[in-house]
Amino acid sequence: MTSDTMPAPAPRPLDFTVLGPLRAWRDGTRLDLGPIRQQALLAALLLRPDMTVSGRELLDGVWGAEPPGSGSKIVPVYVHRLRRRLGAVDDCPRESVIARERGGYRFVSRESTLDLTRLDQIADEAAAAKITGDLTAAVSACQRALELFQGEPLAGLPGPFAEAERLRLEERRLTLLQEKVECQFQLGRPVDAIGELHAQIAKHAHSETLTALLMRALYGSGRQADALTAYSQLRHRLVEDLGVEPGERLRSVHQAVLRGDDAALGLIPRGEPRAGERSQTRSTRHVPDELPAGVGDLVGRQEELDLLTCGDPAVSAVDGVAGAGKTALAVRAARQLCHRYPDGCLFVDLHGHSEHREALPPERVLRRLLRAIGAAHAFDDLDELVAFWRSATAGLRLLLVLDNASGADQVRPLLPAGADSRVLVTSRHRLVGLDVDRRISLGPLTRQAAEELLTRIVGAERAAREPDAMGELARLCDRLPLALCIAGARIQSRPAWAIGHLVRRMADDERRLAELTAEDRSVEAAFRLSYARLPAAERHAFRALGTTPAGQAGHRALAATLGWAAHRAEQALENLVDASLVQQPSVHRYRLQGLLALFARRLAAEEHQVPGREGPVTVGTAPALL
Repeated sequence: MTSDTMPAPAPRPLDFTVLGPLRAWRDGTRLDLGPIRQQALLAALLLRPDMTVSGRELLDGVWGAEPPGSGSKIVPVYVHRLRRRLGAVDDCPRESVIARERGGYRFVSRESTLDLTRLDQIADEAAAAKITGDLTAAVSACQRALELFQGEPLAGLPGPFAEAERLRLEERRLTLLQEKVECQFQLGRPVDAIGELHAQIAKHAHSETLTALLMRALYGSGRQADALTAYSQLRHRLVEDLGVEPGERLRSVHQAVLRGDDAALGLIPRGEPRAGERSQTRSTRHVPDELPAGVGDLVGRQEELDLLTCGDPAVSAVDGVAGAGKTALAVRAARQLCHRYPDGCLFVDLHGHSEHREALPPERVLRRLLRAIGAAHAFDDLDELVAFWRSATAGLRLLLVLDNASGADQVRPLLPAGADSRVLVTSRHRLVGLDVDRRISLGPLTRQAAEELLTRIVGAERAAREPDAMGELARLCDRLPLALCIAGARIQSRPAWAIGHLVRRMADDERRLAELTAEDRSVEAAFRLSYARLPAAERHAFRALGTTPAGQAGHRALAATLGWAAHRAEQALENLVDASLVQQPSVHRYRLQGLLALFARRLAAEEHQVPGREGPVTVGTAPALL
């Protein structure tokens, strides 16, 4: 075989460390990486593996606001030198770990190892051990992860990129320490944490989080006075150095130490069995099942149900107008799927459109979800909660139903990690800002399904006596499940009524919405909640559309009525479509369904009767209600 046909030698692996000074080895031999800024440039590529980084990004990340006199020309020079020092140019130019790409450079990670990657793997092991209740293994894994740190991350490297990564990695170290200490507390071993916490406080003299942990560890070891002294020392430093008092969380720990409140401090009182002892005697693991027992009949949604339950989409979203049966569909689908998810089925009403309730903030929901899976934590910050939630769920197969979402920003932090969990989201809004694998919009039921739902409620015998009235009642309810259930319940509770009697009452447009009310259920109230959360422009457009013939118009006609630019009217109408309040039968054509049209006309009439709330606007000589 000639030299021309000899295969290229396989590249020799490189080993890098960043959890301390930046270092590199090949075959166990330490490599000289050159000048300090050249090392900083390597770090900027190494910590973004397999991503193309532009020359401008590298220049800004290494030199910041003070670029070298040669400008961007220095970047290819440093790259060339790094390739030589990493052994690729002389040995095998085509196999360089730093690849030239169109628009920049890319670090090729496939033949390299990085201590940060190992850190991620061990941290995942720790999270998985915590979830299964093996706290001893979790402590061991956290300790192995912490031992990977060999001093300050990226020690001595200049530039904005290295500084930001240094801070991030140092926060990662403190988070691992906190998780380890929390496990030690649950194991009844607070004394094991004291020495390491003292060492870290020496380096982070103003850290309230570390001091709170130290106070808990000292108190749990029978050293209440020392715990109070640690608080006094930190308070003195904060006041003298920064001019601030300790935060609420640390003050709460201080008060709990004064009271001797083991429970508030998250400690096991002396004499109680330790976590390891409890786990050994526990024969079964609690698997949460929070799906509601009953959310009403599900009729006529088989096609949508099949879509929700087939395949393995990670995230599915169901949207539709208030009262369309979104919750009932999602819960039925979850019931059919729950056997596939051995780690539990969780359900949260996010109260995105609930009367007298504000939408739940993601922090509150995450704390509740973490409690449901038995993952103890001590975080209040949203970013920390999100990171811990994703770590805790990385190895789980969970089914999560997020009902009644207000928007994508409420849902996004709640998505579990890993490819084996599944999320069903319901919302009145089309969550176009949320990346989903399957999206289903619920419209009215078919006539057959609407009449079947009514028949289930009023009884087959009464329904059979007035088939025409049943069909008309379904039409007057817009074949909307909420309206059908209310109408059916009213007939069910009035044995003396004929179905036709309610039909005649509802035939009056002025009375129809009022007839669709039963105790705390009301079609109009549900519509008002959706309407109240609209921006002012969308409310104006909704009312104006209600005054048009047949409740429908094109965006240009509506713009002329409102005195708006056409694009402004179109944007408002498109937002109403996303809010499930307006239908779009064709491009630039918008329509209100019957009950929503009645509701919009009522709002317009109310506005006309009470001028000044948002104000009538005059276009030409004719008033146009906004």
